[in-house]
Amino acid sequence: MLDLKASPLVQASFRLARAFGWTPQQVQSLTMAQISLYLELLDQEVQERDGV
Repeated sequence: MLDLKASPLVQASFRLARAFGWTPQQVQSLTMAQISLYLELLDQEVQERDGV
């Protein structure tokens, strides 16, 4: 059985959809470069908030 929770792409899609309120179709239309950029921005936001 395939464990979708372990898939980095599924995790990234879920994180972006939750953070930005995007639909699965909107996330699907992003390029890998766009996904990487948005995930990096989210990581920076968390680090700034946590003072890391």
